[in-house]
Amino acid sequence: TNAASKDIHYTDLRQACRGLMDWVDVDYYYSGIAVTKNFVASPHIDDRDQTFQYAISLGDFAAGGGQLCVEGINTEDGSDFVNVVETRNRIARVDGRHPHWVRTWSGGDRYSLIFYDTSDRKPTPVVPNGVLP
Repeated sequence: TNAASKDIHYTDLRQACRGLMDWVDVDYYYSGIAVTKNFVASPHIDDRDQTFQYAISLGDFAAGGGQLCVEGINTEDGSDFVNVVETRNRIARVDGRHPHWVRTWSGGDRYSLIFYDTSDRKPTPVVPNGVLP
């Protein structure tokens, strides 16, 4: 694992996250994991990121809210658009170097796991549309 092995706190969570990433993308290097509960923020850019992120949200919040919104740029005409990405009980690959935010939700708690890399180990170019398949 590339999480801090000397940290004795949250061992089960750290191992579960490593297992998830081994299932999703065994070659993805992440230097950190943001673990949040009911995170709300204005649009922001993760300007220290060196590559795309993986994001998943979990919890008992109501369906139809809590999606991740990521701005993109149309490469044909340069116009901006917003991707609305469903992350509830599913993992998505997005580029946090574009403005992004979480839509409002109701009905319970929303937890999220964001796997990101701020190191220079495997940098990638910014993806124009903001979302990767």
